[in-house]
Amino acid sequence: MISKETIKKILSASCIEDVIGDFVELKKSGFNYRGLSPFSNEKTPSLIVSPTKKIWKDFSSGKGGNIITFLMEHEHFTYEESLRFLAKKYEIEMDHIENNNHKEEEEYKKLYLIQDYAKRFFIYQLHSTKEGQKNGLNYFIRKRGFDIKIIQKFELGYAPISWKLLTINALKQGFKKRDIKKSGLTVFRKSNHFFDCFRQRVMFPIHNLSGRVIGFGGRNIDSISSTTTKYINSSESKIFQKSKILYGLFQAKKNILKENFCYLVEGYTDVISLHQSGIKNVVSSSGISLTVSQILLIKKFTKNIVLFYDGDLSGIKASLRGINMMLEQEMNFRILFISNGEDPDLISKKYSYSQFRDFVAKNSYNFVSFKQKIYEKIHKNDPIKKSFLVKNILNSISKISNVIQKELYLQEASKLLNIRQKVLISELKKINKKNAQNPSSTVQVKKDSRFFFKKNTFLLLEEELIRLILNHGNQIIKKKEQNTTILKAVLHVFKCWNFRFSLNKNQEIFDKICLQKKKTDLSQFLDKKNPKFYSLSKWDRKGIQVSYQKERINQYISDILLRYRSLYISKLIQKEIIHYKKDMKQNKDRKAFLKKIMHLTDIKNELHKKLHRYV
Repeated sequence: MISKETIKKILSASCIEDVIGDFVELKKSGFNYRGLSPFSNEKTPSLIVSPTKKIWKDFSSGKGGNIITFLMEHEHFTYEESLRFLAKKYEIEMDHIENNNHKEEEEYKKLYLIQDYAKRFFIYQLHSTKEGQKNGLNYFIRKRGFDIKIIQKFELGYAPISWKLLTINALKQGFKKRDIKKSGLTVFRKSNHFFDCFRQRVMFPIHNLSGRVIGFGGRNIDSISSTTTKYINSSESKIFQKSKILYGLFQAKKNILKENFCYLVEGYTDVISLHQSGIKNVVSSSGISLTVSQILLIKKFTKNIVLFYDGDLSGIKASLRGINMMLEQEMNFRILFISNGEDPDLISKKYSYSQFRDFVAKNSYNFVSFKQKIYEKIHKNDPIKKSFLVKNILNSISKISNVIQKELYLQEASKLLNIRQKVLISELKKINKKNAQNPSSTVQVKKDSRFFFKKNTFLLLEEELIRLILNHGNQIIKKKEQNTTILKAVLHVFKCWNFRFSLNKNQEIFDKICLQKKKTDLSQFLDKKNPKFYSLSKWDRKGIQVSYQKERINQYISDILLRYRSLYISKLIQKEIIHYKKDMKQNKDRKAFLKKIMHLTDIKNELHKKLHRYV
């Protein structure tokens, strides 16, 4: 808690027209100031600020109050956050804090200082070093098409190839090893060894609502090293929890309030490209699946969302996953349907500002129409699949709490699916009854994806392994013990782990190759009707390249096998949980079950470490 003396000191030093003037353009009008309302879209100024009374009034929205209430209304700060914002602006020491919170306050302060130092370090490297200009600045300007103003606005930077430069400089500045480690910027090993987490990457600082840097996203720009993880993020800390933040919200919040809706995209570069195109009410879930916390964060500013994910399979899946969560949180949303696989980055460069708005208006749909369009694209007129589509849409409608909205969506579904509304209502009642017995919606979200897309990650990895064996099975790769071939490396893992391919076709090819033990023409096993059967998704547009390079095939095959083992362990864990739940009535040994789950989880974590999964 902040002491009363400090609060008085802050309020007496604060100048209301100065603070509000940072957010709104004010003009002198007699003893007062006037400006356009920041809470509504208006042409005639209705905001009045009184310096003598230290109050403000916005006649268009009816809001008003003192300097604290403005920050709470406009910036969505808490009371204490508003005081801290003013204290920082007027350089007032926050020294009157209760002893219980003093240590925690100091820890937060150190974390913020380290993140701020790292931001300035990365910016310097980008603009003032030959390596940064050649690699980082060249990437942003030439490959991404960003201009200098947008680079500066988002405080983009560059992490050099050096293993220790950031940490060494931070230590020289007086930061302690313990605090640097907690910041997620450095990894410290035993015997005093350490290395920087971000190396040879372009850097995207992640800000909180008040503009403080709380973490970073880093993208690899080494085009040769296609097997290196493309995007990594700061490890979680007390100030950085990825599931609870949205990239670009600090830069977008004013425009979201002004427009009363926001675009939700997937990546850092999507946000920046749209900003550069004039679309500034845009935020990103930063490459992770959308969470309820992120939806609630948007809800502080607006209830209206346009879901603008990539037009490829992964983007459509991400859109489907978010539908029920947004309905449960009573959000008003539409989803962009991009049938040709484009993404926000490409579209922002393709259209002018007015053309973009027209494109969104013509191609955005409610969730009922969106699901119908996906069904038409993938399954066409399959009546069995259509019955699943109906249940899928009704399951989403069951998440709506507003009775009128529910009725309207039922009418929409009835017209679109050509099914009587009475039939839909009857089926909806069954779903409501089932949901009441099993309230968890997680399982249904997974089922939604499975309905629209059959292939899972496990099968995709199997296809990639078979493709590698068919095309490069005899290629020699280096191992610590001795050189081997791709085929032998796969065979060794499969024997040690007692693996079999899920698809009989894949296992047949594998058995055939192993029996022959020499390079032969195996084109007979390739799917001639579908020549892209073993191709990978074109993710390179997003900077997420997954296709291997011959020069790095050692690492590529190693990563594929590690991912395959990781997914296999995940399946084992799921099976154990299912078996345990079934046998609970028989009083199955809980300790033995937990011990087995912990053992499998440890194996999985070790595999993830080898994969360098920082996200």
